[in-house]
Amino acid sequence: MAAPPALGIVATLKDAFRTVPGIVGGGMLVALLAMVVIVPIYAPFDVVSTWGDVSAWVDNPRLAGPEWSDIFVPGTLPRTITIQPEDFRKTKVVSETFGITTIVLRSTFDFSADYFPGELTFRLFTTFKDITPLVSVQLERPDGETVELLRTTPENQAPTANSYPFSQTITVPETLRNIRAWATSNFNATDVAFPKPEVTLFAEGGEDMLDPHRARLMRGEYGIRVIAVAFDSEDNIDGRFLVFGRVFGLAGTDHLRRDLLTGILWGAPVALAFGTVAALIVILTQTVFGAISGWYGGRTDEAVQRASDFFLIIPILPILILISIFYRPSIWAILFVVVAFSLVGGTSKVIRSIVLQVKQEQYVESATSYGASKIRILFKHIFPRVMPYTFALIALAVPAYIFLEASLAFLGLGDPVLPTWGSLLGTAYNNNAMFNGFWWWIALPSAGIIFATVAFALLGYSFDKVLNPRLREQ
Repeated sequence: MAAPPALGIVATLKDAFRTVPGIVGGGMLVALLAMVVIVPIYAPFDVVSTWGDVSAWVDNPRLAGPEWSDIFVPGTLPRTITIQPEDFRKTKVVSETFGITTIVLRSTFDFSADYFPGELTFRLFTTFKDITPLVSVQLERPDGETVELLRTTPENQAPTANSYPFSQTITVPETLRNIRAWATSNFNATDVAFPKPEVTLFAEGGEDMLDPHRARLMRGEYGIRVIAVAFDSEDNIDGRFLVFGRVFGLAGTDHLRRDLLTGILWGAPVALAFGTVAALIVILTQTVFGAISGWYGGRTDEAVQRASDFFLIIPILPILILISIFYRPSIWAILFVVVAFSLVGGTSKVIRSIVLQVKQEQYVESATSYGASKIRILFKHIFPRVMPYTFALIALAVPAYIFLEASLAFLGLGDPVLPTWGSLLGTAYNNNAMFNGFWWWIALPSAGIIFATVAFALLGYSFDKVLNPRLREQ
């Protein structure tokens, strides 16, 4: 014959965490809490204000996979190479006769990856008085060729940068014309409709170097040279050159260059906070009403049960969607609405059925015969008996609320500020991440949701296994 289920709170917890599901679920929950601890260490800045600020992520590659994705491809994917202003060797020549100042910046970098870079960007910082300097940006290749990427007169003065992206979609038109003319005249390259500057500039010379699908990579030492002709001896320039890679960090980046690891780590405390707080408040509130309903009976029981029936048929998700469309509430306002529409419900009915059995036991009848008040019996004898059962109900309710928050965020109706797992998935869906092969953008946030829900589901099963006699027999 199976042992009777544990009735005390402490005994229930001990028995639950001795089971295999309890051990596994507890370990997974500890891992989630570790993610919460890592957040201020990995991302100590105010991510709430910087997550939506595009300028805060400009130094990251766009739509780059995780660095460990190298294991899925032969060879080495390129990492981002950044040439800082201090990495340039600067020479400055002032001509007193003509009143012209020539400034030259030059730096070199080694490109040894097995794939072409993702993008190229040059940022120019200038200071000048009356006349804007004329600036030429050139790329020196390992084969001795020099390509002028850009000839321009910058508009902004330091500390504001003049940014010149060299990529297929947002490149300066002059750059594309220069690269085409250089490749066709020097190497008899066959022109194509959509060349990629980041491919042609790093390709071996030949007729296929303008074709992104047929070009062959040329490894070696490259150089970046910037020549400025200024018209005042006090004028100055500095540069920053970025050769963006195709991988970044542990979780990759999105279309706005944001580090997805930051969003995933911050999604953990948001999901845990929302799911746990919602489950605790809702289940405990419904437990109180369910116990009152079963203990007092009569009109009180009838009122609580009819209210439970009413709230059970209310579709909470459509209501939240409607509210979010008009008001765009914060995550805590969403939590308030969830609690307001869940004061009574299914848990109230479960607890009521337990209380109806408990109130027939001898120690309750003895307390009544000794003149104990109904409130004293409720809180001293009834609640301690039903509280262990609420652990299982709370653990099983947390995944539902995590999914609820993720669903709203996926639809773009969640908190407009916080990065959450659901909002990451929603942004990925809106930008056709699956169609374009950006698997990390979908898989990693989804893994976070699945991991959290499975952890609480295992904990709920472990509590159920302790409290349910039929499961204890297995």
